[in-house]
Amino acid sequence: MLFTKARLHIKPEIREWIDEQWPWLVEKLNMGDLAEHLVIEPTDEFFPDKWEASREAVQNLFGTVVEYAEVERERVLLGLLEPQEEMPPALVKQDDKYLLPVEISELRDPTVVVAILSRKLALLRLLDAGLDLKRDDLPLLMDLACVVMGLGIFNANAAVPQVPR
Repeated sequence: MLFTKARLHIKPEIREWIDEQWPWLVEKLNMGDLAEHLVIEPTDEFFPDKWEASREAVQNLFGTVVEYAEVERERVLLGLLEPQEEMPPALVKQDDKYLLPVEISELRDPTVVVAILSRKLALLRLLDAGLDLKRDDLPLLMDLACVVMGLGIFNANAAVPQVPR
């Protein structure tokens, strides 16, 4: 039957983990009442600048995402790198700032760029909250933090490749 009763297609243990982590993240990220926060969407309303894979466009997009992630702009720098054999670290501490390295090859799709920056900024916010970086669930926690911060749509869209129509 095509139409059946709606149900969650996640394992119960994942659902339990989300239910446990969600209020903890909201508190640790100091989000207050989530109903007062925007869900950032990939629309001209939220991203009015024209996209092109140029340094200027990337810097503008970086500033916009930093603002939406509620990170102080003067704390972070964008580092554009040539493609490397090994994946660059998510964050690099430089004095009192953090460098967010992004490979130039990842700049073709602005959704992917926003997803990458969102995860890196989520990690920074989690670090600020005193998170233990040795947690086994750190990648999942970063993704969930993106959702709490209102940027989760980009991570979901970047994870699903475009299907030709």
